[in-house]
Amino acid sequence: MEIDIRDLEKPSLFDKFKVQTYKDYELSGVLEYLPIMKSHHFYDLKHEFHQSILKLELSHALKNLLYRIDLTELQIKKACANSPEMHLQEVLAELMIKRILQKVVLKELYSN
Repeated sequence: MEIDIRDLEKPSLFDKFKVQTYKDYELSGVLEYLPIMKSHHFYDLKHEFHQSILKLELSHALKNLLYRIDLTELQIKKACANSPEMHLQEVLAELMIKRILQKVVLKELYSN
């Protein structure tokens, strides 16, 4: 399912996105690295997730979070190959945001 990042601009979906992100970080045991998420703008979120990833790499907890969010190694490799100009952390930030948003949109779709 392709995700439209403009969905983040919908207040109800953004609130659910924040709740889902909190849940994923909490269940991974890395709540102290949770992005602030003040803004619903994709590039602001990408920066916040990027900062979170840099800290997570230092704590060696990133792998657990990626597993919880449900990002596979294959998805990561493919995204890196499609965006060779981006650093791995930037690619991961985008993938994390899109996957969390996808979970929220799917829940919203099937709860109605």
